[in-house]
Amino acid sequence: MSLPDKTTVLIVGAGPTGLSTAISLVHQGFRDFVVIEEKSDRGEASRAMTIHASTLEALDSVGCADPLIQLGIKGQGMLFSDRSKTWLGANFSCLAPYTRFPFVLILPQNVTEEILEARLQTANVQVVKGERASGIRVSDDGDLEVLFGSGKVIKAHYVIGADGARSSVRQMVGIGFVDPDGHAPDERLAQLVLADVTFSSDSPVLPTDKVMGTVSAGGLFLTVPLPNIDGTLKPVYRIGFNVPMASGPPPPNPSTSYLQRYLNEQGPLRLSSDLSVNPNPVYIAKTIWATRFRTHAAIADNFLVRMGDGGCQRRATVLLVGDAAHIHSPAGGLGMNLGIRDAIALGPVLVAHVNSYNDSPAGNDAILEEYASTRRSRALTTIRLTKRIMTIAGVIASSARLFGLHWLFSLIARVPFVQRAMAWNLSGLGNR
Repeated sequence: MSLPDKTTVLIVGAGPTGLSTAISLVHQGFRDFVVIEEKSDRGEASRAMTIHASTLEALDSVGCADPLIQLGIKGQGMLFSDRSKTWLGANFSCLAPYTRFPFVLILPQNVTEEILEARLQTANVQVVKGERASGIRVSDDGDLEVLFGSGKVIKAHYVIGADGARSSVRQMVGIGFVDPDGHAPDERLAQLVLADVTFSSDSPVLPTDKVMGTVSAGGLFLTVPLPNIDGTLKPVYRIGFNVPMASGPPPPNPSTSYLQRYLNEQGPLRLSSDLSVNPNPVYIAKTIWATRFRTHAAIADNFLVRMGDGGCQRRATVLLVGDAAHIHSPAGGLGMNLGIRDAIALGPVLVAHVNSYNDSPAGNDAILEEYASTRRSRALTTIRLTKRIMTIAGVIASSARLFGLHWLFSLIARVPFVQRAMAWNLSGLGNR
């Protein structure tokens, strides 16, 4: 598909956030937009894989929830433990009075993207791939001109930066991106490894309907069951763990032996291959995909920027959504969720802003300003929730290890109010 010379809305980035933005616009009956993706092929990497209740509600509002649910696992809860005992749990069934989706949907990100892109294709919308934005400038008539590496220039009145944590749009516009609390990256979780693996044991050593987080002196180890979409005979699990800074950086493509080492050091003892701690050793049988990355919390100074000198009443606009606007710890699996909700909420707001200029030469800029302020507030809430999760998990793990207080935390976890509070916060229902 060739690039047009001009469009009203240019969406840069076609991950879950960019695709959801486009779907939301289509749902509003708006078609004057173009979606650009730098990568020619999205690949098979599963990456983010949890879709919480509030995000399913947003996706349902644009007709996309059911196709995703049909392919995913309806996760019934999240468990937090040390290496041998579970001490906290969130059961999502308690959300039933408040939502149609009292579960966390477990589905690899690449599959989510395929479903969302297919939804656009049924609406005759194609994503233009293999084009990287390299510059933004304001034209003489007040529109934005976005330059691409191929030499192509597209004029647009709105540019949506949905191009991830290293957002070219954010950087080209010069928007700051720092920890909202002024903190340096948490060194405990600065280096992370993710992998999709199968295990040697066919026995049910892990729950098939729950996300499990194991906290130890070494850090955090995650295990998540993945749906059997491609007919793999053995169950596939996502594992994720931090690599202490003292151990040096993880390799670009972590090997099975590297993954096994950290599973033995930080994972549940019942998954260890070390006979001295596990009488029924379990090994990683196959590594399907593995990667490393660094993480920290950051938020854009502004989600909305007006460009130009104000000579035109209707000034060109840049908006940031998803990881281009905010990133944080993976605790709770909340990042992609927040981005999708940003995107789906933007559709009606953006269309209302476009239409406001049909009613008045001055338009209604307050619509966009309120949206940007609200979404930034939601992002701050999520960032601080992920920080609290890691702080609490660390305190509980240390206390249990030093003072043998497993029984106390297990008792607390059985209190219905505690379970509901955990499920509510993770679901995002109070932070739509």
